[in-house]
Amino acid sequence: NLRRKAVVSTQSTGETGQLRLVTLDINQISEWMTKWKCDVQEQRDVYRLLHEAFSAIQQGEKAIQALVRLLKLFSENEGVEAKSDAHICVISHIAHPKIFVMDHLLDLHPIRALDGQLSHELLQIFVDGDLNDYIEFYNNNVDFVEKLAVTHEENLRKMRLLTLASMAQDCNEIEFSQLGEKLNLAEEDLEPFVIEAIGSGLIKGKINEPEGKISISSTINRTFKDPQWLFIKNKLEMWQKNLVIIQESMRKGHFAVPIGGG
Repeated sequence: NLRRKAVVSTQSTGETGQLRLVTLDINQISEWMTKWKCDVQEQRDVYRLLHEAFSAIQQGEKAIQALVRLLKLFSENEGVEAKSDAHICVISHIAHPKIFVMDHLLDLHPIRALDGQLSHELLQIFVDGDLNDYIEFYNNNVDFVEKLAVTHEENLRKMRLLTLASMAQDCNEIEFSQLGEKLNLAEEDLEPFVIEAIGSGLIKGKINEPEGKISISSTINRTFKDPQWLFIKNKLEMWQKNLVIIQESMRKGHFAVPIGGG
């Protein structure tokens, strides 16, 4: 049967290391499983095997995609069945150097099943906490952190970047002195750190070296909740009003300046 062959083929390809030679699109695999009418357990088997295979050949992003797809297949009542997968998913996101937004994980039922455990507490810090929150967690749980597949130094690096992103959401300029104090960085380390943050796409801005500050033009949203939806709602309403003004101006044969300058 085609469904069984899909699972066996994925397993054998991963075990022999041939996955390096195969271009696999997880969306395409999902479509195939729908076409073949794979049941939920068969889909779980395929995604788990894909995660293991991609991890074995150091394709971290694809491994994480497969793992998230796996966790989405568990209902609220079944979430506890995948707690070990959920723990791996949390640590994989934290460990990946290019993943900064993780709030979507909190909606997955197996992740919710971790509530009350240290891995869930750590995830919450990486979702919306700051450097001081992480340091406090580390000091209270040194043994737990030291056993993870990510080092304390790597966690510090990411939490400094995430803390900067949060600071950048609240202001257009950040003084180097304020940044050094908040991130516990020496003065000579600040400029290379900011350059790394800009290079990572975490923030957009420029360094004003003579004045000792950073000018921020935009930053990522670490979480997307009511304030972010309200901001988008207000923007859309402003654009709608501008369109009405422009249409009315064109009808009357003259031009009016839109609200907000454009």
